[in-house]
Amino acid sequence: MSLWVQDLDKQRLYNKVVMEPNIKRVGNSLIVKMHGVRGSIPQPNGTSKYGGNTSCYELLTDDLQIILDTGTGFQDVILDREKTTIILYSHFHHDHIQGLPFNLGVFSHQEDIYLASGLVNRHVLKNLIQTYFSGGYFPVDIVTILKQLKFTNYSTVKRKLSSKCKLNMIELNHPGGCMGYSFETSKGKVCYLLDNEYLPTQRDSLLKFVKGSRLVLWDGMFTEKELKLREGWGHSSIEQACIFAEQSDIQELVITHHSPARTDEELDQLSKSLTSSKVSFAVQSSEVEF
Repeated sequence: MSLWVQDLDKQRLYNKVVMEPNIKRVGNSLIVKMHGVRGSIPQPNGTSKYGGNTSCYELLTDDLQIILDTGTGFQDVILDREKTTIILYSHFHHDHIQGLPFNLGVFSHQEDIYLASGLVNRHVLKNLIQTYFSGGYFPVDIVTILKQLKFTNYSTVKRKLSSKCKLNMIELNHPGGCMGYSFETSKGKVCYLLDNEYLPTQRDSLLKFVKGSRLVLWDGMFTEKELKLREGWGHSSIEQACIFAEQSDIQELVITHHSPARTDEELDQLSKSLTSSKVSFAVQSSEVEF
């Protein structure tokens, strides 16, 4: 199948799901969709079960669509014209932003799409995105072309959501800086903790931050053995995830940001050694509903 035909098929899907008046709605639920669960680079080889797209997650309520990072998984997000759409960035390493212009819906979406980050203000955010997607790095200046992209301060988004969703952030340990987020609605609390190199000094603040969560998304890119050789790279281990889950007042912790070198077979083997019943590995295209 040609890329052109694939693009047409995606556009038809967008038109069918988003534009038809009888679209199935979320109702009173909170849904978390995992569109990209891989770290660093997309990996198509040996990842058909767990997925090879880079970081992108979607939170849906009856009237909100919150997208966490736009790695290559963003191509599979269906933008909903009947919801307020917000893209919230944890940080700006390429695996968390590279998919922004590869979602066809971005170009046909007429409603405002709000972009924000707790890491920087709206002016810095706009400059970062425009620099990455223009000039010497990308052929199309999407910030100039796409007038519906509205760069907004985190504080503005927090106020905008306040009546429906309680939004908070926490500083994480990652080169260049990174922010983690929590979202709390009447249906439950979800925490997003990518990318973070977990340190014992973070324990108390993170335990407090995730307390009462239905779901925590955790950076478990490495095993403990691998982590010893990668100190300072800004990622945590699978073993740390299990220990943290048992110490915390949460229902479920999902390990994500899988290493691009990690095959489905390896993840299957590692899943057998998880030491907490609260912990599992993220699977691309899966979703959790509260």
